[in-house]
Amino acid sequence: MPGPLVWILALVFAVSTHHGTSGPQTARTATRAQRGASSAAPAQLIEELTKLLDAGQLAPAKARADEALRRFPEDAPLLNIAGAIDAQQGAYRSAERHFRAAILADRRIAAAYLNLGRLYQEHAKEDPQAPSKALAVYRQLLEVDPTDSEALFQAAYMSACTGEWNASRALLDRLPAPARSRPQVLALFAVDFVGLGDRPRADHMATELLTHPDLADEDVRAAIPALDRLKDDSLAERLFTGLDARNLASAESLRQLALVESRRGRFDRARATLERAMVLAGKPTVTVLLDLAQVAYKEKDFTGALGYLAHARDLDPQNPQVHFFFGIACIELNLGNEAYEALKKAVTLAPENAYVNYAMGAVAIHRHESSEALPYFEKYVRLKPDDPRGRFALGAARFYSNEFDLARTELEQAARHPETAAGAHYFLARISRQLNELDTARREIGRSLQADPNYPDALAELGLLQTRSGDYEAAERSLTKALASDPENYAATVNLAALYARTRDPRREGQAARLADLQQKRAVAAQEFLRMIQVVQ
Repeated sequence: MPGPLVWILALVFAVSTHHGTSGPQTARTATRAQRGASSAAPAQLIEELTKLLDAGQLAPAKARADEALRRFPEDAPLLNIAGAIDAQQGAYRSAERHFRAAILADRRIAAAYLNLGRLYQEHAKEDPQAPSKALAVYRQLLEVDPTDSEALFQAAYMSACTGEWNASRALLDRLPAPARSRPQVLALFAVDFVGLGDRPRADHMATELLTHPDLADEDVRAAIPALDRLKDDSLAERLFTGLDARNLASAESLRQLALVESRRGRFDRARATLERAMVLAGKPTVTVLLDLAQVAYKEKDFTGALGYLAHARDLDPQNPQVHFFFGIACIELNLGNEAYEALKKAVTLAPENAYVNYAMGAVAIHRHESSEALPYFEKYVRLKPDDPRGRFALGAARFYSNEFDLARTELEQAARHPETAAGAHYFLARISRQLNELDTARREIGRSLQADPNYPDALAELGLLQTRSGDYEAAERSLTKALASDPENYAATVNLAALYARTRDPRREGQAARLADLQQKRAVAAQEFLRMIQVVQ
């Protein structure tokens, strides 16, 4: 279970008195016996480099190591130290080369294996192959030394993170008895037993862990990647709740507990726990504010979500995720201009993010120039060519831009997929109506409703077509059904008002008033938004 990036000087797992970390603490060098008589680099040089590394004097350590490697290019301990220096400087690939060269120079140098495995674990986000490479390195060390406790534990941890519960448990079983009773190992045992479906033994391990006198917050936090592989959150909730009950939970552990509560639909509790996490941290962070916004969004408290996001935006104005989420929340409140500005900033900060481009296109399509949406949906299609939603959205944008032939090409492709068939046929019907091809429009709207019988926009379009053909009773049924499904559907409200006006129905004044109310709601929402932002600022 990796913690902060640290490099190995001495064995830690079996002898460390600090039970809260799983990994080694400082850079590890081989002993004189491990190095053997054939090693050319003097021990004094290794000690000098180790002291520089421990003191954080990376520049002189790097210069000294590079000079030494020109004299001793195949010295395994020297290559290991050079790798540790590179890693501290963020030179991932160079560190990888040095650690691997150390292993090639001496396959018995455990320090280089462990450092390389830790390097991969620390860089899993930017290198998708890193977790599998880390596991392979630990297994290689176990071929050399089947009893290496650190390699056994880290291999078990990496196996659990990939859902290989049997392999993980078997590796943990090979640890010495004292090691198996450590909190970090108990946490991993509990995860493995849940993964294997052995709930009683998982519960036993969890109880032993949560009552352990040396339990530390990081013992549970380090298990998060493995916990995330499980199919349910029951163990995670128990462990983080247990930490909280013993007043051991950090702000991050409270945040993890809140995420579990949110996934389980307990939004009030999640929000309260996140607030406690923020107090414990001593200041609000963008991460927790985003979590709070997501919980508020799930509660449909869109105004509250915007409040959290406005605060997060003040803390980190260059964070594209904040601007993106701000725009999405604005959409929910029908705040088109505000959504547009937020998403425009997001797409400027993250131009190759497919979903930001999609959301920006969805907002731009309803502005004065619908063609503004086209480049955003075109980019989404390029970035996500297998997602039919991109074709559908691009087709809709071309429709609103009056590019009917090009729109049909995109929409006919989208109509072949069940997830976009209803919407694609709906827009194909609208294209046909615009071209006065009413029979084709009726066929297309029928296909749309066949894909989704309760699709409000398609029912509103059908009601309009029926009104135009003089079938007023059918039109009223279609429009009433649309409004039953979506009481504030704008197209259905407008079309029903037009139907009543055409037929001089006594209900026309009431329907006109409802239409006016619906239009007013959009204006009021914008004013409420402006007031809320003024308060936040």
